[in-house]
Amino acid sequence: MTNKFTGKSPFNQAPNYGWSKYIGLGSQLIVGLLVTLYLGKKLDVYFNKHSFFAWVAPSLFILIVLISVVRDTQKKK
Repeated sequence: MTNKFTGKSPFNQAPNYGWSKYIGLGSQLIVGLLVTLYLGKKLDVYFNKHSFFAWVAPSLFILIVLISVVRDTQKKK
């Protein structure tokens, strides 16, 4: 069985693992959001606030991640 466009067998090609880095990044974001949400709820109970830190902590996490992504993807001079 060969590919009619390239003439190569699909079994001899190297596997493409480009998607694996995105799975890693996604899982890090999910874990980070869950941890900050948990800590925010604990801080709400400790300081007797109603859902203040549960909103602020994940929002700060998202802001910090976005800033680091922009800095990492900017062109170096």
